Amino acid sequence: MKILSLLLAFLASHLWPAAVRFRRYDWLLAVPAGTSDKGPHWLPAAGLATVAVIVGAAVTLAAAEIAGLFGLLLVGVAAVVYTLGPEPLDRDIRMASDPSEPDKQQVALERLLLTRASSGTEAAAAALHAALARWFGIVFWFVVLGVPGCLLYRGLREVHRSTKLHAAERAWTGRFLGWMNWPVVALMTGAIALMTDFDRVKAAFDARPDRWQLPVALLDDLARTLCDPADDLAEGLADGRRLAWRTLTIWFVVLSLLLLAGLLS
Repeated sequence: MKILSLLLAFLASHLWPAAVRFRRYDWLLAVPAGTSDKGPHWLPAAGLATVAVIVGAAVTLAAAEIAGLFGLLLVGVAAVVYTLGPEPLDRDIRMASDPSEPDKQQVALERLLLTRASSGTEAAAAALHAALARWFGIVFWFVVLGVPGCLLYRGLREVHRSTKLHAAERAWTGRFLGWMNWPVVALMTGAIALMTDFDRVKAAFDARPDRWQLPVALLDDLARTLCDPADDLAEGLADGRRLAWRTLTIWFVVLSLLLLAGLLS
């Protein structure tokens, strides 16, 4: 059921670009903003987790009660479509690579945290970071925790960017987000190693003194290792996009095998 929900959600997100209009997370940010400076520094992140779990579980139980498996499918698709993004990655990469419309290119570059002067390896790394934030974190935590998982992951990313929290509170949010990113980065790295050059990926992993913490900065190392340093911005974005899509394909293949083996519902 979860794999079908993910596949349908990615298809719907691709065929229905207008879905971005519904990706508003103010209600998720309300509790962290309201608890800011009213308790321990970890309170906003804990409040967000509480809201995500309660809302996600309530919606899931209600859907199952009203429409059974079909209800669970619909809620799963809706939750993943809602939390993918906030903007479509493929569209941002296409816009960022197209200098013929400079205004749109600038907007896309800013969303990818790039500039027109960024190198190819920086662009490839940015594409991988965006894929982690917009795809892989959502996919992993939806599979593990269902609707509460993807709501919590998206909420943490949005709260971490919020200017309504104090620095110490944002640091705690970043710590929670780092814990949620740890298994995602591990699986992304493993998939990239399998589909590219295992030895070069392992060398990049071994070169980091903090490798077992699996920081998201490891994605920058992988981009530098696997992408041509002579690539320009557009070529780097294309390389990063290919790596992201191939990694996503491997993930879905593995999920399908787990489903066939009866280890996943």
